[in-house]
Amino acid sequence: MKLIYLILLFITFSINAQQIETIDWDEVRINGILELTISKRDFETIYKKADSIVTPDYTEICGADEDSNFQYYYYKGLQYELDNGIMNFRKITFSKKYSFFILYKDKKIDLTTKIDDLNTLFPEAIKNAENNNGIIYITLKSADVIDDSEWHFTFKNGYLQSIECFFPC
Repeated sequence: MKLIYLILLFITFSINAQQIETIDWDEVRINGILELTISKRDFETIYKKADSIVTPDYTEICGADEDSNFQYYYYKGLQYELDNGIMNFRKITFSKKYSFFILYKDKKIDLTTKIDDLNTLFPEAIKNAENNNGIIYITLKSADVIDDSEWHFTFKNGYLQSIECFFPC
């Protein structure tokens, strides 16, 4: 009987040691106020009009079909997917021209963010960062177990360039 308890204890430690770092969609805010899922009307109340709206070629997008009816909505480094009046975040590209930032767990993430700055939020992901000719990629899973999205952080010259919510096929 003691052996069974000991085995269960080791299994518990093993599971905790393999805990995967994730991002919770509902805890992320752009500039501290803009939610990642928002109505088009509410978005335009905050940021007015899009710089451009693009209807993609649905045949080139995995998971899309001929009945698809979404568009990409671009605004100064932000990319949202617009579908039936609801906008869902897809990507933010940081630049000196626009002062966008992400607020996650009270930590400001922007173009001045270095990899070490994210260490308190995602220490395991930082350890597993992929370096490809000076461009560093960090991938995190979504906290929603039903959602198969990934968060891609791209660093260049030591600083954060973009964050993308990516849906693999």
